[in-house]
Amino acid sequence: MKLQVLVVSMHQSDFSLVDKMNIRTNAVIANQTSYNGFEEKEYEFGTVKMISTATRGVGLNRNIALLASEADILLFSDDDMRYYDGALNGVSEAFANNPRADVIIFSTDITRDGEIIQRKYNKKKRARMWNAMKHGTYAVAIRRRALIQANLKFNELFGGGCPFSCGEDSLFIKACLDRSLRVYTDPYVLGTCCKDASSWFTGYNEKYLYDKGVLYSYLFPVLKHAVAVYYGFRLRRKTKMSARKNIRMILTGIKNAKKLLPYSEAVR
Repeated sequence: MKLQVLVVSMHQSDFSLVDKMNIRTNAVIANQTSYNGFEEKEYEFGTVKMISTATRGVGLNRNIALLASEADILLFSDDDMRYYDGALNGVSEAFANNPRADVIIFSTDITRDGEIIQRKYNKKKRARMWNAMKHGTYAVAIRRRALIQANLKFNELFGGGCPFSCGEDSLFIKACLDRSLRVYTDPYVLGTCCKDASSWFTGYNEKYLYDKGVLYSYLFPVLKHAVAVYYGFRLRRKTKMSARKNIRMILTGIKNAKKLLPYSEAVR
């Protein structure tokens, strides 16, 4: 089975990401920058394409990469990933060993300041709605055939550079489950994901809570108010605000979700 890594990045001027990320297979780099262009480079291990666009938004960028994909297995990636030597071979092997799987969510090591601070370890099992949406896109691989048959793409309203700051990964996994794709988690460790900085996180502030409210209305349309109360209490230490205030701001996001009203307009 042919594998392709789909990388989202910004302001790349060359193919140095290939070595930086230790990519040793076919890849597409969706590069959001100030111009539109296309480049292709042949390596001993395969072909790497770079599609540069003057666009913004991580969901749109992932969809651009998807449009250029052609392999049997597609592994989503961020440019802060670095794969362990030989790790990408294990992705294809995991699908070969589990022919029922449409989607596999792999394990990763999280680093900060060059040190591993956490291993996002997954047991080998079938993922369900209640335990699948906590994973990041950078650890998700999908059969391209299943993606096309289910008519899947990323929501372009959520994530870095979008009106609502996070959640495109959870929404994509939910869409997979809603369309009855078979999603599995796997203990195989791909590599490290650096969390030194974030393109969207500016703190546990009111905007963070508001955006979560909008996201919850999409993820949990029936239980969204119960989820607002649960996270309102759970986030007290992080936001340094009362549970009442947390809940109120999350509910404000839920209220404005159908209108797709961003935080900046909601608080005017």
